[in-house]
Amino acid sequence: MVDNATSVKSLKRIHELLESPLFRENSSDDAPWKSAFAELIMLVNDLLVEENAVGHRVSFYEGVGVNGKIQDITSLVDWLHSYLPGSPADLTARLAYQGYYHRLNRYFGRGTGYFANGLFFTSDYDDDVAFFLDDQRIYLNHHISRAVDEAEHHLLP
Repeated sequence: MVDNATSVKSLKRIHELLESPLFRENSSDDAPWKSAFAELIMLVNDLLVEENAVGHRVSFYEGVGVNGKIQDITSLVDWLHSYLPGSPADLTARLAYQGYYHRLNRYFGRGTGYFANGLFFTSDYDDDVAFFLDDQRIYLNHHISRAVDEAEHHLLP
């Protein structure tokens, strides 16, 4: 059970980010969505680590894994977390470097194609936004929101 103020504050922030206009289709690519995404992944990773610590792993597989990599949602979030900078501020600083900037992409709705950086992508849902870090894909609603819901259901009374 979540009983400390830090966890409750983190859950509140996660929900604020999930509802953020930065993750809506009409948001600008110039908006700070990359920093918000990095913060969201950091917070969700902490939540899933907490889940593991109390003996419950959020482990659904639907739509998880790209290019033949078999993962559950917890390992995907952990992978993303390990490749993102340690804080949103660090990400903002890294975005000044051309190479890193082009590793993180997003796509709204269903589609297949190439990003400007040459990365091939496929997005399977009309009603979701997919985020890509290199060849790994995670959906805002079908993955992140679902993982948060499952963790909250288990952690909260």
